[in-house]
Amino acid sequence: MENAKILLGRRIRYLRNLRGMTQEQLGTETDLSYKYLGSIERGGKNPSIDNLQKIAQALKVELYELFIFDHETDDIKELKKQIDEMLKGVGKKEYRAIYRVIKAIMK
Repeated sequence: MENAKILLGRRIRYLRNLRGMTQEQLGTETDLSYKYLGSIERGGKNPSIDNLQKIAQALKVELYELFIFDHETDDIKELKKQIDEMLKGVGKKEYRAIYRVIKAIMK
């Protein structure tokens, strides 16, 4: 299993992106430096429980949800299932944006 700090950082980045927040916005919400948050997201820092609580509150999740690493998998079937779940209810505009991103990645 990967390093817990790396998984935690990826989870925080995932939740932040899911909410459409930048590191700067999360920093403002938590009263933490965006550089510090970036280091957490890269797995370089080991945040205190108090800082994790601030991050969880700003991301509108319970503290324990920061430690759910389901999104980190190498199983292709599971990844496809997660993508399908994420795409439920997505509108035409979002589908076009997603298409452009995938097309750019596949080049």
